[in-house]
Amino acid sequence: MGWLTVAILFLLYILSLTDRNIMALMVGPIKKDLGLSDLQISLLQGPAFAILFCLCAIPLGMALDRFSRRVVLYLSVTVWSVAAASCGLAGSFAALAMARAGVGAGESGFGTGSYSVVGDSFPPHKLSLAMSVFIMGGVMGAGIVFLFGGPIVAAAMKAGPAVWPVFGLLQPWQQVFIMTGAPGIVLAFLVFVFREPPRRKTISAGAGYGEAWGYMRRYKALYLATFVGFGLAYAATIGFQLWTPVYLARVHGWEPGRIGPVIGLAQIGAAALIPVHGWTVDRLYRRGKHDAHLFWCLLTVLAAAPFGIAAFLVSSPWATVACYWCFMALILSTSSMGPATVQVVTPQYLRGRVSALYVLASGLIAMAGGPAFIGLVTDKILGDEMKVGLSLVISVFCVLLPAALLFAFGRASMRRTHENMI
Repeated sequence: MGWLTVAILFLLYILSLTDRNIMALMVGPIKKDLGLSDLQISLLQGPAFAILFCLCAIPLGMALDRFSRRVVLYLSVTVWSVAAASCGLAGSFAALAMARAGVGAGESGFGTGSYSVVGDSFPPHKLSLAMSVFIMGGVMGAGIVFLFGGPIVAAAMKAGPAVWPVFGLLQPWQQVFIMTGAPGIVLAFLVFVFREPPRRKTISAGAGYGEAWGYMRRYKALYLATFVGFGLAYAATIGFQLWTPVYLARVHGWEPGRIGPVIGLAQIGAAALIPVHGWTVDRLYRRGKHDAHLFWCLLTVLAAAPFGIAAFLVSSPWATVACYWCFMALILSTSSMGPATVQVVTPQYLRGRVSALYVLASGLIAMAGGPAFIGLVTDKILGDEMKVGLSLVISVFCVLLPAALLFAFGRASMRRTHENMI
């Protein structure tokens, strides 16, 4: 039953990342139709989505520790799907920002709830592999949106504006938002197919976050490394995912019909290796290396950095794609190890609330900071949209490498946590 749960959440996570990232293939048309700047596009991709994503995690974390997690997951998928489709009805920056905020609110409950359900469905020595397979769905979703979204966007652009019943005249990018967002309203019912794993201990009606904060304060270095370190690693990853297609379009003149399949295949190929990271960490953990999660991410982040720098210094776009794949294949170790670390080091009855705090902290750093950092550096510091590649290189030094330092900083505390939980 545990793997059935992972399979269903895997599918929904693909849908989640599709709705979240489809905008990356439509930056040009949206900028033109709504008269936006790179900074405004960054705000739509980052803070507009991330603010409610993070803020909603707090009440949802308490709900997940008290009520049916399947109901919370169902409502979350429905909310984000309705909001994603509503992006197609936006005619201004403000309207599109509000719809993106709704997507963030729904996806917050899905992410937090999924971590809790998967965490309770497997023992600690098998959790990293299970979490890696689940997270692979999300990362593949980012690849699938490019692989299939590129041709869909290209076809919609070629067909041009169209009059839809009820909605009236819609631009091609608006049509794409509706087509990709609406299916989730039906697929949300899949969460009732699997059984909810039992809890060993429930919280009282008056319990809040004080107990969770008290536990986390005992292991400050570990939770700082986990919340902030993985947040920074995600910020760098998201920045590369959202702005590499823009770089290929601006600097090398590639069209969405080419960018989508190429980046999509690179993303999917890198995502397919995520379970290898999980299997490796589980193996190290079983052998007694109880800081395996942070240790492995420290190694892979340091190995990824040179590829992230080289990707935008080479002259060939195909060399850029090759370096991008190598970077992603290594950096995506962090995508599953963050939530896996939280589940391994946190008592079961606290996991919903601590997972919510993790989503809040890492989400603010990653989804608000990652896309916005690139747009801010490109617009306000470099002052040239053609230098977006240099902005991505800068992000490796300013965002990614500090994450490696935090992983190193938290290792001793993680070992101590394991000893005290035995």
